[in-house]
Amino acid sequence: MAESSSLRSGQFVIRSRPPWQRRLLIIGSLLGGLLTLYAAYETGRFQGGYSKFAEIQRRRELTAQIDSLTIANEKLKADLAQAELARTVDKQAYADVEKTLADLQAQVLKHREELTFYRGIVAPEDGIGGLRIQRFQILPGAADHQFRLQLVLVQSMRQDAAATGVVSIAVEGVRNNAPAQLALSQIGGETRSDGQVDFKFRYFQELQQDITLPSDFEPRAVTVEVRSGKLQPVRESYPWQIQTET
Repeated sequence: MAESSSLRSGQFVIRSRPPWQRRLLIIGSLLGGLLTLYAAYETGRFQGGYSKFAEIQRRRELTAQIDSLTIANEKLKADLAQAELARTVDKQAYADVEKTLADLQAQVLKHREELTFYRGIVAPEDGIGGLRIQRFQILPGAADHQFRLQLVLVQSMRQDAAATGVVSIAVEGVRNNAPAQLALSQIGGETRSDGQVDFKFRYFQELQQDITLPSDFEPRAVTVEVRSGKLQPVRESYPWQIQTET
């Protein structure tokens, strides 16, 4: 088959091309136009100061900076976590030191109280070696309205004979909007038939009495009276203040 056919008409020769050659020509023309336009676009950008290679290099530099900043950020996070851990450890250590210091202070206070107690037995401050009330405390009980009364009696070591006698305890307060007084025997204390408590000791003795107050009774104070032989009675009144047992 001939690649083209010709038709003579007078002095002119008309040749027709096959369709595939026409399509190749059109495609080539389009590609050439696109390449020309792109070349013109890149030429314009280059003349305007833009460089494709410079842009690629800039992107590489920015990527490197991002990687470096990411590593630095991770390091800062690790340093922050380490600092927080050290802060927590220091805070715990400080709390432990405070607790130890508080315990030591409590022990010192306890030893001072014991020293004062025994000093009162060996050498009373007033120089009187007779019977005295060294300490009185009100402690909470196992249930509501229940309490424990603790009383410490002492006498000087100068005394050769044992101290003997009785103690009377009364709780004063308000009941039905009126002043009221309850004897130890009325509130569950272990007493003799006359409501008193016996004591006998050489240097000191601690007396304890568990009591239960009526629910409608509001305590205000406790009166303690100590009688021993021919000595003058010792009478003290203490405000109603509940203490924590140590």
